[in-house]
Amino acid sequence: MTTLVLDRALRILDQLSRYDARGLSLSDIARQSGIPHPTVHRLLRDMVVARMVAQLPDGKGYVLGRLTFEHGLAARARHDVAPLFAAHLRRLADATGYAAYLFVLSGYEAVCYDHTNVQRLDPPLSVTVGGRRPLGVGAAGLALMAAQDDALVEAALQEHAEVLGRYGGLDVPALRTLIAQTRALGYARSGGCLNTNTAAVGHAVRDVGGRAFAAVSLSTTVARLTQREAARLAALLRAEIVEIEPRVRFAWSDGEALR
Repeated sequence: MTTLVLDRALRILDQLSRYDARGLSLSDIARQSGIPHPTVHRLLRDMVVARMVAQLPDGKGYVLGRLTFEHGLAARARHDVAPLFAAHLRRLADATGYAAYLFVLSGYEAVCYDHTNVQRLDPPLSVTVGGRRPLGVGAAGLALMAAQDDALVEAALQEHAEVLGRYGGLDVPALRTLIAQTRALGYARSGGCLNTNTAAVGHAVRDVGGRAFAAVSLSTTVARLTQREAARLAALLRAEIVEIEPRVRFAWSDGEALR
């Protein structure tokens, strides 16, 4: 497999990972990946045979294949931090009645590793476990971004400048302002960028070396998230993170095993 073919196959998998709940049509994949339509058609055919991609029963869309899932299972023991947070997410959700999320840093994006009480949101957020967002989008993504060094922040802003507008009209100047506010407060507060009725508070979690590698957030309605309520939720998040961080005995990297 040539480098170009591999790059294009990985871009297709990346697009499918963002929309796996509903799947993507061939035309959608071509448009969003920037790969020519005939090339996408040829690659999808080969990836379906390899079980990396599956075609939906109606023949109109594609999703990640079973082999992709099985590869993820093989890497779970090395990379899955969700069990470290599970009891804390449940405790936060039970204490507040709100939806609790765990997002983890992945390059210039934040990936949802776990959530609870999502069904209580009205309307519910579309993010699912495995869903990806640009850093800075949503309270968890904003908390993660604000906790990074300036070089990574600038690289992430450059990487996502053209797509930020999809998230409630967000743009680079507005995101810079939100980052500054988050750093001043010590926690992130966001609302309206994912749907107009939800707002959330997020807080970063650091690894053994002090690097922010994850963030936990609580999401509710815009009407409920007053300034006083946001401060209360931030205090609850901090209390849980104080218990979590001493149990994080690894430095977050692609090659580092959890221990």
